[in-house]
Amino acid sequence: MKNQMKSRIVLFIILAILLNGPVASSAEQRTPPFALTLPGLEWALEIGAPGFLSGRTSLDPRGDSVYLFASNKETHMLLSVFLEKAARRGSSKECRDFYWNGTKNTPLKKEQIKMYDLGEMAIVEYVVPTFRSWETNQKNLFAYLTRGVYWSYIHLSKMKFVPGEEGLFKQILGSAKFNDSYNPTVLDLYEFGNLSFYRRDFPEAISYYRRALELDKYRKNLGREPWLTLVDHLGMAYAFSGDFTKAKQTYEWAISQESEYPMFFYNLACACAEMNKMDEALSNLRLAFKCKGNLLPDQEFPNPRSDSSFKKYLNDKVFLAELQKME
Repeated sequence: MKNQMKSRIVLFIILAILLNGPVASSAEQRTPPFALTLPGLEWALEIGAPGFLSGRTSLDPRGDSVYLFASNKETHMLLSVFLEKAARRGSSKECRDFYWNGTKNTPLKKEQIKMYDLGEMAIVEYVVPTFRSWETNQKNLFAYLTRGVYWSYIHLSKMKFVPGEEGLFKQILGSAKFNDSYNPTVLDLYEFGNLSFYRRDFPEAISYYRRALELDKYRKNLGREPWLTLVDHLGMAYAFSGDFTKAKQTYEWAISQESEYPMFFYNLACACAEMNKMDEALSNLRLAFKCKGNLLPDQEFPNPRSDSSFKKYLNDKVFLAELQKME
């Protein structure tokens, strides 16, 4: 994690320089509090940051850490928040010592270094006067928090800092809290479902995906492509669990919602084939081939001849003849 910290510090400098551009309108800047949580937790670290944009979180593939980045063009500030499951319990000061040992060795000149406590937070702040050939006077503040075995930091940065702007930092730090009544959002559940799916923990993936669909029943939160992926993965999770009836029902419902997405038809054909319903499988394969031009970017249409779901039909003359007509 220390190497990641060093990379993020340098990236913060570059992004801060780029941020000194046109000011975003106040209408664009209305954002709810950002929240970071992990699978299995019943709480979240929340930070109120009005005016900060692009607060999408990034979940580590192992599922034991999450990272958030956001920026505010009006104040020229950057916000970075990190939450991870650590190797042991520790205080906020121990957390600060651990991360600071890596941060202080980054190849940046640091001036006005201060370390102090603010409530439950352990703080480090410093100024980077220059970066390469640029005069930056970048104020950096790191606030470290722990909860059990979970360690976190909040990193705030501002280019061209001048005395009197400390309140911008204090306002955000004052909003940070552990929310014990946090309910995972649709995006949280979607990410947790994907994590479980790629770990091949299909029962857990099904649980997360179903909860996400229930929250996003009107398809207003995820967006089209994530929604398609979620439903497709849900059907596959059922199939990989051996429940082809539920997989079939999922894809039939999905087609009623999105009638031109080829992978719904293709995977419905797979489920039918696994259930020994060759005619239904062929019917849905035809529809999949008919709309295969509607794949998502970077998707490739599968080859039924190499798909294990259709293996038992590859010596069936009727199946092969019909498949040849589609190809």
